[in-house]
Amino acid sequence: MKTAFFSLVYFLIPLVTTGQEDYDIAKIPAVLKSRAVATVRNDKTVVEVKSREQVIETVTRAVTVYNQNGDYYAAIPLHYNKSSEIKSVKGAIYNDMGILQKKISSKDFKDHSAVDNSTMFADSRIKLYIPDHHSYPYTIEYQYEVRHKQNLVLPSWSPEIANNVSVEKSSFQFIAPLADEFRIESRNYKGHINEEKTDKTISKKWLVEQIPAKKEESYSPNPDLKRANVLIVPKSFIYYGKEGNFTNWKEYGDWISSKLLSKKQDLTESSRQKFISLTKNASTDKEKARILYDYLQKNTRYISIQIGIGGLEPFPASEVDRLGYGDCKALVNYMQSMLAAVNIPSYYCMVEAGKHKENFHKTFANVQDGNHAILCIPFKNDTTWLECTSQNLPFGFLSTFTDDRDVIACTENGGLLLHTPKYSNADNLQLRYADLTLLEDGSLKGTLKTKFYGAQYENHMSILLASNNEKTKLLAQYYNIDNINFDQVNYVEHKDINPFIEENLTLFIKNYAVKNGHKLLIQPNIFNMQSNISENKNRTEEIHIERGFVDVDSICITLPDNIAKTINPERKLIEKPFGKYEFRSEITGNKLVTYRKLELFEGSYSADQYEDFFQFHKDVSSSDRGRYNLTTL
Repeated sequence: MKTAFFSLVYFLIPLVTTGQEDYDIAKIPAVLKSRAVATVRNDKTVVEVKSREQVIETVTRAVTVYNQNGDYYAAIPLHYNKSSEIKSVKGAIYNDMGILQKKISSKDFKDHSAVDNSTMFADSRIKLYIPDHHSYPYTIEYQYEVRHKQNLVLPSWSPEIANNVSVEKSSFQFIAPLADEFRIESRNYKGHINEEKTDKTISKKWLVEQIPAKKEESYSPNPDLKRANVLIVPKSFIYYGKEGNFTNWKEYGDWISSKLLSKKQDLTESSRQKFISLTKNASTDKEKARILYDYLQKNTRYISIQIGIGGLEPFPASEVDRLGYGDCKALVNYMQSMLAAVNIPSYYCMVEAGKHKENFHKTFANVQDGNHAILCIPFKNDTTWLECTSQNLPFGFLSTFTDDRDVIACTENGGLLLHTPKYSNADNLQLRYADLTLLEDGSLKGTLKTKFYGAQYENHMSILLASNNEKTKLLAQYYNIDNINFDQVNYVEHKDINPFIEENLTLFIKNYAVKNGHKLLIQPNIFNMQSNISENKNRTEEIHIERGFVDVDSICITLPDNIAKTINPERKLIEKPFGKYEFRSEITGNKLVTYRKLELFEGSYSADQYEDFFQFHKDVSSSDRGRYNLTTL
């Protein structure tokens, strides 16, 4: 939903200059060059509200690029659609001494669709300039002006664009009529807000300077949560002819319901009767909902729609019913309409979807939070959530795309802040059992059975859904063992209350154990190797584990008769605040039996624990790769 609609605000890299500045690289302070692939030399954004249908954004930016890794930040993407118009754009490229190399004009930009191939209907476009300049370092300076024909989504400001990009100077100025009312949130901004008034306008200005680049650190929190950010919301707005006002999430939900969802549940009477007939034998409302969700998955597909107010407003349910496709908003509205036909209430919900768990600004209602729609069914003591864009996810399973985060639910009482289900460490479970035989030439053969739950279930759906030929290729990449071959591959999906995938493999690994005279070198832990993480003795960020998990591997290897059945049993137990590791390996009778269990606990841990965290990974990785020298008789 947000991809095209909000990229208007977020993807435009703010920038208008009044004349060339001194872009000599030598003038950049050394602290800003350290760890940086680029430096924002000067970034000036001015947003002036003339009226509800005329907002002028003027932007100036100069970026110095040090190497090819910084070229990405020299590109100039200018998004436009029916609600925004690019009035002017120009720029220039300078060498390391600040000498002009090339001027840039509008004819140097290429015009593209701003959406991908999955978007069937769109009016969002992009003018894009990518410098073809490979003499480093260089500086690109550019200027543009955009007229926005709405004031619902005002340009925001976030001066830090990436960890590896430093900022010399960045400012944001907002000018509006004195009579207009706006709510403003300055998050993580520690500077002074300069305010000036005239007879007709009020101006506010934010400024940051000398922000060094930061080292990328593994297991860090979402950096956006700590970066300075300014959001502005008008009390009274207009967008594509839709008027409204809100000051909190309750009022925002009211506006969505009354202006964007109203009259969209317009199923024909014949369709309503069809859904009533489908569910007539169901004994509970939850069983009815499951039947209708199955119908949705089998009879509709997801496409992106970005026309007009498509970023916020769904197509009517009757259109989805007729055409068999829709975007996230349209499919949620359609599912809600089907449920309403059988008298089951539900909530249309907006959520910030993605790999990071991102929550709404709890006390600052705004239209920029939320990029996706899902459905909530408030069954008594059994709230159920539905991802309506997936044709494969089980009923009630949201996936890591929208789990454990705030949503705004549009209820009969207005917008309500709810929270989606959380998949705990124990929920994200992998259970594996291998029954193998070691042959005299060192090869292994046998069966491998694994069950994947929670986030691990979701991670293996791509293999589950792949063709048989593609399955073996994906499995070879996943297990990443030399000379592994899969004689039989069988996947079974269990769409229960706690869904899981069952993987059943018959495999052969040629020359797995290495022969050396009368010795046979074997690694008992075969299928699950923990990777090391980078060492960092000067850690600055806290350790953040987004999702915990539990892996349990039990491996039984029947040994040949010509192997001496004597090894020293191994026992390891490592317990830390952030994880636990157990490892046991011994010979029992003619079998080498190995048990491995790794738990990683979701949460945030102080930066001074990183050395211990690094050592934990190192010790686990070392144990996982341990080998035995077996003696042949």
